[in-house]
Amino acid sequence: MAIIEDDPVLRDELAYAVGQAPDLEVIGVADCLTAGRELLARGVDVLLIDLALPDGNGVELIREIDGRTDGIKVIVISVFGDAQSVVRSIEAGAAGYLLKGAKPAEAAEAIRTVLDGGAPISPSVANHILARMRRPPDAPMTGGPALSRREIAVLTDLAKGFRYKEVARLQGISPNTVGDHVKSIYRKLAVNSRGEAVFEAVQAGLIRFKD
Repeated sequence: MAIIEDDPVLRDELAYAVGQAPDLEVIGVADCLTAGRELLARGVDVLLIDLALPDGNGVELIREIDGRTDGIKVIVISVFGDAQSVVRSIEAGAAGYLLKGAKPAEAAEAIRTVLDGGAPISPSVANHILARMRRPPDAPMTGGPALSRREIAVLTDLAKGFRYKEVARLQGISPNTVGDHVKSIYRKLAVNSRGEAVFEAVQAGLIRFKD
């Protein structure tokens, strides 16, 4: 299997976690679509891919893979857990969808699942997709958590991939204060990771991203 992820820390964590599994092997990693295409030429059976990459959206490569005949299975691992991103990825041919923030070891189990013909997807993503399907198209979302303007700004920066020190610089506050805001955000959204927090905030209409 192979990994395409531009965050070096997460990329290394995933490669290590999967590489530790006795029944799985990482043949290579890449940090962009261009390098990813070259990586696929080496022959892989499963690909873990991020959506927001420096030279394009991972959905582009998923569509290309879906048109191939070598049967590569694709699992998306992304901070974007909104319904639109999930549906676009699955329609393009993705076999699974995990939110960043999940334990790296979960990636190994997801790989085994797709190799067995399954479709792994983060529970929170699945729950919101089901809720969206059950809700009338024009029905507004109500009862969302009340994040402060500062918390929304901090969460938006985190969703863009900035780390605490970078968020602190952008917001003109200390890294410790960023940490305090994150704890408050997690508590209000009832989540335990950045990916889940972004997902919940997008679903509630608190933060938005351009296509």
